[in-house]
Amino acid sequence: MMSLNAGAVSFTHIVKALEPFFSAVVSAVVFGKWMNPMVYATLIPVVGGVAYACLKERSFSWLAFYTAMGSNLAFALRAVVSKSTMDATGGELGENLSSVNIFGLVTCVAFLQSIPLFLLGEGTSFIDLWKNALSTSTSVELVRGLVLSGLFHYLNNEVMYLALSNVHPVTLAVGNTMKRVFIVVASVIVFRNPISVQAAIGSAIGIGGVLLYSLTKQHYEELEKQQAIAAAAAAKPSNIFEEILDRLGIGGQK
Repeated sequence: MMSLNAGAVSFTHIVKALEPFFSAVVSAVVFGKWMNPMVYATLIPVVGGVAYACLKERSFSWLAFYTAMGSNLAFALRAVVSKSTMDATGGELGENLSSVNIFGLVTCVAFLQSIPLFLLGEGTSFIDLWKNALSTSTSVELVRGLVLSGLFHYLNNEVMYLALSNVHPVTLAVGNTMKRVFIVVASVIVFRNPISVQAAIGSAIGIGGVLLYSLTKQHYEELEKQQAIAAAAAAKPSNIFEEILDRLGIGGQK
């Protein structure tokens, strides 16, 4: 939200296209499992495309850039930690922690954590801020906008958690990046924020890198599955033979 306030909507979402890079690093550090190097290599055009799009962008703002990058890191940490929580359900965490319930708990905790920050930051000036907001819209329009924005934000993240329960955090970040194409186009149409040809080219390169990542990751995951099946098939005859010997009471003899 700070990034959106400091710069154009299109610029914020161009920087937010770097989410797969952050998610790849954070998930590897947390889970301790690295993907094939070629999969990580496909993230290079994503990073390069976004960097090129931001270079000399008309609506460039350092505050918008830094806060959007911080949002990328926070998104990656939230997705990875939530994914690890989903994988741990059924034990000490309880049996009813579905992806939707986990997001509900995360939202409740985030709300409670935000209260002291709100009181320290805007608590004393909230009334004045509310009056300033009413100078450009009626109270009904303001409340309606807040309610609808909050509803859509919650539904968006709930669907994201449903997807996270079935895919890798990096894959989720890739899908989230594809979503930003529509947001950038919509922001240009609604807010009429112009984007340069360079920004459009950089965004296209980044999105192409996202597609390449998805195809490459799928390819190597399929290879890993085939190797696992082949290894299991190679070990199967020996296991069956040993099982027959055990049933005959001569286990351990060959």
